[in-house]
Amino acid sequence: MKTNGYSYSRAWFDFAFETDAVKPVHTALFFWIVELNNRLGWKEQFGLPTLATMEALRIGNKRTYLAAFNDLVSWNFIEVVSESKNQYTSAIIKICRSKNATAKVTAKVTALDTALIRHCPSTDTSTAPIDKQRNKETKKPRNNETRFTPPSENDCFNYLGQYVTEKRLDWSDEKINQVASRFFNYYETVDWFRGKVKIKNWHSALRNWVGNNDKFENSNTNQNAKQSTREARQTELERFRAEQFAVIARANTPT
Repeated sequence: MKTNGYSYSRAWFDFAFETDAVKPVHTALFFWIVELNNRLGWKEQFGLPTLATMEALRIGNKRTYLAAFNDLVSWNFIEVVSESKNQYTSAIIKICRSKNATAKVTAKVTALDTALIRHCPSTDTSTAPIDKQRNKETKKPRNNETRFTPPSENDCFNYLGQYVTEKRLDWSDEKINQVASRFFNYYETVDWFRGKVKIKNWHSALRNWVGNNDKFENSNTNQNAKQSTREARQTELERFRAEQFAVIARANTPT
């Protein structure tokens, strides 16, 4: 019989179904060995690198790896041709279970076959419903969805006062009241929409409003500073011109 992954897979799961000692690490290691042999072109003997195998299977303890490896040897799924000399060299192994196991499982119905037949009736007579996996979000009833409740102007004032205190902003109560009122009046007018999207968190919207307010005030401050500088320069230029005109006038005045 031609070697293939299915023969190894069937032999393994027939064995695992009847053997309580089989653990997930055994299954992972055996199928890693099968995959490695497949990629090497189904060689009779091939190397199994310890560190690469442990890394691929996320096995952090070498004792765990060696215990699983020795179990596969004792169960006649693999045979050690030559042991590795250290952790940096590969053990030379070969898979020795497939032929005998394949002949065995094809000659009779195994315990796993019997269990699957008993628990998995044909599609013509099955009345079991198909259960679709649902995550936590789909389990939530739509009737319990959180609805947005618009705040009052006093709510905006209280939250803004708390936010200003936490951020240690140098704001007076008058400024807090003005900013909170402008925020509330604006969004109350647009029915608490930002563009075409209904606001879901007015606290976040108010924080953004404060950030934009600071940018606006800083922009105005910079513009006012620039304007003051221009006006000062203009005043200085006019004073200089007046002084020059005075000098010229005195020079042209006959003595």
